[in-house]
Amino acid sequence: MEREIIDRYHEAFQRYGFPSSENIKVDKRVNTGAGRYTYFCPSCKISMADGQVGLGTYSQINMDGLEAGASFWIYVENGALQYLEIVVNGNQPWDGEERKWTICDPETGNFSS
Repeated sequence: MEREIIDRYHEAFQRYGFPSSENIKVDKRVNTGAGRYTYFCPSCKISMADGQVGLGTYSQINMDGLEAGASFWIYVENGALQYLEIVVNGNQPWDGEERKWTICDPETGNFSS
């Protein structure tokens, strides 16, 4: 799931130097019970402002077992990718296991079947 999310960011933001998933190394993953942080090893610099970067108007995942799905974004600091954060929508816990999932179209919010 992380690779697909990152590759969608790459497709949307490669003009700013956003790397593909094959060029990003993961330092660690931290499950919080309400989501997950995936921390990246320092890599190439990108030309994006610091802060949370969504994929588009919608940065959402539907996943089996999560009634309201989850949201995600990538955090940029000093021109470098810091982490991917996935957060469960609502008050439902998540054990971090990736069950059957789909990512919505970032512009329309529609999910492919």
